[in-house]
Amino acid sequence: MITPMTKLTMLIYHRDYNKFLTDLRDHGVVHVHAKKQTLQDENMKAKMAEVKHINNVVKLLEKPTSQQVNKSISEVASRRLGDLKNEALIDHIDQQYAKIDSIQQEIASLQKDSNVYAQWGKFPEERLNQIKANNWDVRFFTVPSRKYDNAWEEEFNAFLVNELAGFKYFTTITPKGKDVNLDAESFHFPAMTKSEIENKIDELKRELTDINQYLTDIADDAITLLKEYKQSVLEDADFYKVSEAAEHLADDKIMALEGWVPTEIEADTISWLKKEDIYFEATAPEKGVDNPPIKLKNRKFARLFEMIGNMYSIPTYWELDMTPFFAPFFVLFFGFCMGDCGYGALLVIVSLALILSKKLKEMQNVLWLVFFLGLGTVAMGIVSGTFFGVPLLDVDIPFVNRLKGIMFKPDGLYSAFYVSLIIGVFQILFGMCLKIINQTKMTGFASALPTIGWVILLLGGIVTFLVDGIGTPFYICVIVGAVFIFLLNGPLNKIYSPFVNIGSGLWDTYNMATGLLGDVLSYIRLFALGLSGSILGLVFNDLAMKMSPDIPVVGTIVMLIILLLGHTMNIALSALSAFVHPMRLTFVEFYKNSGFVGGAKQYEPFRKN
Repeated sequence: MITPMTKLTMLIYHRDYNKFLTDLRDHGVVHVHAKKQTLQDENMKAKMAEVKHINNVVKLLEKPTSQQVNKSISEVASRRLGDLKNEALIDHIDQQYAKIDSIQQEIASLQKDSNVYAQWGKFPEERLNQIKANNWDVRFFTVPSRKYDNAWEEEFNAFLVNELAGFKYFTTITPKGKDVNLDAESFHFPAMTKSEIENKIDELKRELTDINQYLTDIADDAITLLKEYKQSVLEDADFYKVSEAAEHLADDKIMALEGWVPTEIEADTISWLKKEDIYFEATAPEKGVDNPPIKLKNRKFARLFEMIGNMYSIPTYWELDMTPFFAPFFVLFFGFCMGDCGYGALLVIVSLALILSKKLKEMQNVLWLVFFLGLGTVAMGIVSGTFFGVPLLDVDIPFVNRLKGIMFKPDGLYSAFYVSLIIGVFQILFGMCLKIINQTKMTGFASALPTIGWVILLLGGIVTFLVDGIGTPFYICVIVGAVFIFLLNGPLNKIYSPFVNIGSGLWDTYNMATGLLGDVLSYIRLFALGLSGSILGLVFNDLAMKMSPDIPVVGTIVMLIILLLGHTMNIALSALSAFVHPMRLTFVEFYKNSGFVGGAKQYEPFRKN
């Protein structure tokens, strides 16, 4: 359900405005809608960019490194961090990573130069220097192998050094000053010698190691300081958003601020406001004018599914919260798609073990959600009659035998198919009943009359047809439904109104006829996914039995490996499908037929985080 909200209109003298906002933040229960232009101005963008920058730096610092921390360097690093905070700390760490990037680029460039020498094999630098010192010129050339001329060896004292990838690498040793004109490309070595390059690379790697070790050493303290800085930036951004939300009145002397507070704590907030030197009014929200923030308040089971509903949209203040209504269906759909009671039991055991261990305190809601989804999978897995891909109908166990009456039979593919369609029809009709309440709640009972007509026509028609076939009750439902759909779908206070209503009803009928059929057929995915998961489990079992060698110990090990890998993959694929497709059925078919609007803002009180 949606928590009732109270609207607060507050008038503050401009000189007291900042002090009041500080007190309001300390009180921490009033939600203030930010202006759209405020969220898009340069000041706000700069703050959000800084938050993103901080997050990126924290991620870099959180990456584990292979560097070993030296205690003496640790103490020096801590001293070097000193009083660096906020922007100065960010700049300092950015400089360290800039140095790392620069060093890595320089190493890559030097390694590229070093590879040049590798083409010439082991490079005798000292011998070449001795030759040059004795008035000889040593030149280096490359040429395609087919163009190499052996006459160069006599004329220019050419020596073949290497042949690689269709090219020949050779040198000429000639008296100093002699011209060497060859049909070959002259090769020029880097300015640094190979040994100088290797020494430089070693030096840079040591420097890189020192920087990485330093960053590893300061990481914990720096991350703590950066998170505190991030929090302060976010609080500044919140303060700025709220400060800019006020309207300026009386030549900017009076600031008018509008806020929202849950009605359940309205009395406490009003008592606090009376102590402030301001004027205020507390009123109920006005439909069609106000847009209160949304705070959902559901029971424990439905509360677990709020995170799923929020992935799509938050309901408006004036409509129904669909979370309690789609939650049981979601469990049912997940179990139908997963379709194996063994997989469901595994989810139940793992989630329950993690819940009881209390190690993942921040994920308790997720773990409880997995627990209930696992229970749904166990229930639907029993109906489908599979346990880790094993058909339970073929198992002769007393406990299982008592459950075989509710399992789909070997020829029960059609049963599963029809069950998925029946579930779809039921959820759609249930959604249409909710739509009646939704429309009445938002725009009045008259707007819900066409939907009432469709419910009478469809639900009444189906029930009367199943009970008595096409008889008098069936025709009554059709006639009454048609009256609501074609005549009571708009005003009747003008001469042409019936004709307009009939035309609107015909258009509504076309949309309903085409859309309803597609919506119902969408539920076939429940049957298809459940069947595919069961078949895959059966296939992996068959592979494990047939591919295991007929060797006592080795055969068992191979079989277990195939079963473990196969069922792990099947569980992962089935769980993903079983989560995504029920979401699609909920957000498209169910939300559409229940008249869900959404698009509201969540209740986020102005407070220190």
